[in-house]
Amino acid sequence: MNIIDDLKILLNDLKNQFNNNTPEILNEKIIYDKEEYVLKTDIYSQNYLLEIAKKYHPNSEIISEELNNYHDIDKYKGSIVVMDPLDGTHNYLYGLPMWGISYTVFSESRKAIESYIGLPMIDVLIAFSDDVITLHSSGTKSSVKKITINTTNTILSKQMISFDNQFYKDPVRMKKNFNLLVDNTFTTRISGSAVFDIAMIVIGKLNARVWHQTEIYDIAPAFAFLSNTGLLRNLYTGNEATLSDKSIIATTDITLYEQLEAIGFMTKVIDYD
Repeated sequence: MNIIDDLKILLNDLKNQFNNNTPEILNEKIIYDKEEYVLKTDIYSQNYLLEIAKKYHPNSEIISEELNNYHDIDKYKGSIVVMDPLDGTHNYLYGLPMWGISYTVFSESRKAIESYIGLPMIDVLIAFSDDVITLHSSGTKSSVKKITINTTNTILSKQMISFDNQFYKDPVRMKKNFNLLVDNTFTTRISGSAVFDIAMIVIGKLNARVWHQTEIYDIAPAFAFLSNTGLLRNLYTGNEATLSDKSIIATTDITLYEQLEAIGFMTKVIDYD
């Protein structure tokens, strides 16, 4: 057994639960005055990933959405594992297939050294280790394919860009930016799952993903899969993104940020009060 095998077990289990069981809401949490649900499946998946962390990364601090310990990751001095046990919870709840899990390991210097994204409903498990990206079947098949991400230079009108779904977090900026994407790109997508979108960039189905006011558990895998060959920038400053940034563009296009600036995409922090 290795970590890929253990993750496959979890992904198949989650797929069976999705197909055969009615989702059970354990509790609600309020974020920006909006209700968000925590499902029994969230906790089930988290407990499984905690066991994986104990097995493969026993000396790392665990950061997870449902552990609610992601607000100040700078206080952790050693290596960390950032996990999202069920990204796209509301998709899962309503029977939509765009949901998955992520598990990313950062060294003490905060370099992403290992990462996994699992999308069981489309039979995808993507792994990053030793600076190599591999695509696996999340099912019982053992197929493995190496992925090479190449940077691109594509005009905006030919790009497909994915966007946040939580407009309530930053409504003025987000609505303006989204409308600009609608008017200037080939098309836009809102999947409701950050890890789904990161995976789509990695396998070449999306050009980019934009986040406003997100948290580290949503974007952690991007620092593994895209930092070396893609592009991660702070949305407002244009600087290389860090783990403490909450508004980020992830892309493989080296010209995207400048193209967005050219159409008036909001890239500077503005105080609306």
